[in-house]
This record gives sequence, structure tokens and C-alpha cells, in this order.
Amino acid sequence: MARPPGLTGRLALVTGGARGIGAAIAAALESNGARVVAADRDDAPIRCDLGRPGEAARMVAEAVERLGGLDILVNNAGGYASPTYPQNANWRAPLELNLGAVMEATRHALPALAADGGCVVNVASSAGLGADPYAGVEYAVAKAGVIRLTTALGRVHGVRVNCLCPHTVATAGVLEALETASIEDIAPPPPTLVGVDEVVGAALRLIDDESLAGKVLVLVGGEEPRFLA
Repeated sequence: MARPPGLTGRLALVTGGARGIGAAIAAALESNGARVVAADRDDAPIRCDLGRPGEAARMVAEAVERLGGLDILVNNAGGYASPTYPQNANWRAPLELNLGAVMEATRHALPALAADGGCVVNVASSAGLGADPYAGVEYAVAKAGVIRLTTALGRVHGVRVNCLCPHTVATAGVLEALETASIEDIAPPPPTLVGVDEVVGAALRLIDDESLAGKVLVLVGGEEPRFLA
């Protein structure tokens, strides 16, 4: 992958950066010259549970202290587990993790990001698009919120905010699940997977292109990336 200009020496925080998409984005940023710190519940330089109140603020403060500033925030942490709404009486927890933490991390990071015209990349999901039923109701609602948060902010205090919106990604966890289940069981229509490298490339594009602000880049397996109209 060609080295994108403008990443050398940039200071980046990636949430959910210990594995999967987050780890891949963090590694790509680092290999292209950025200084990166990952945050995750475990196995990361900054250990935090973004589903808990106050953790996003602590995470950002620690990242700024470690790096000496902040140019790039990738809000990638998220997920959900069964049961889901309406059976899940604790449905606020997935909303807090998938949407509340994104809003809090962005809010607390803005002063540092604004100092050098930084950027935010939010990782949403195709679950937040469309009008079809979706099993993880809270997750879909939260990701729809992340998409609208991105477009509503656009460029705030000189900071560009953009969003990745991938369909099911071929992470190690998804590939492991496919050993005992069909792709139709794993991926909502269309039954295709997005490569991790495609997600990484899209993230670098949103970070590197200073003309992009308030944009949602949709990734579907086998299709060209497209911006949400």
C-alpha cells in the first residue's frame, strides 16, 4: 500500500485497537509514519471500558499525555451481545458503548484535535442504514446515530469528522464463525464480506483527504466504495 502523504509524525488514538478492524487501522497508521496509541478493554496501552461513564474522558486525557497532543481520533470500539432489545432490559449499555462513547471521546478530543486541524473517523456499520429488520436493535440504532452525528458535525472547530460504514467485515472472529455457519447466517443481505484491507484503505482515505468532512463512506463486499448521498 502506497504511503499516504501527511501521516508522518501525526498523533493518533484508535479505540477498540487491540484486535480486528481497530488493530488493522492502528497498524496501518503506524506503518505510514504516525505515532499511534490504542485503547481497548484489555491488551492495549490504554485499558478502558468505554461503556462506563467517564472512561472516554480519561482515555483521551491519557492519550494526549502519552503522545504530547492529538491529530487523529478513530472511534472504532463497539459491539453487542444477546439478548437484544426488547428482551434486553439493559439496552442502554450498547447505546452507551456504540454511540455515547463516540460522542464523549470526540467531545473531549476536540480541543487537542483543533490545535492542528485534526480529524475524526467514526466506524459505523451498514446496520445503521436502510429500513430492513436487524437482530441487534440497539446496535443498529446506535450506528445510525453515529452516521448522523458525523454528518451533523461535518467540520467543527476546524476538525474534520467522517465516517466508515462497512457491511460485514472479514475479521478473524467472522471467519471463525463461518467455520460452523453459512455466510447467510453471519451477514445480513447481501451475503458478502468486506476485506479488512478495504476498511483500512478507506480509513486512510478519510484521514488523508482534507477536502472530506461530514462524509459517510459505505463499503459493501464486491462493490466500489461509495459516499452516502
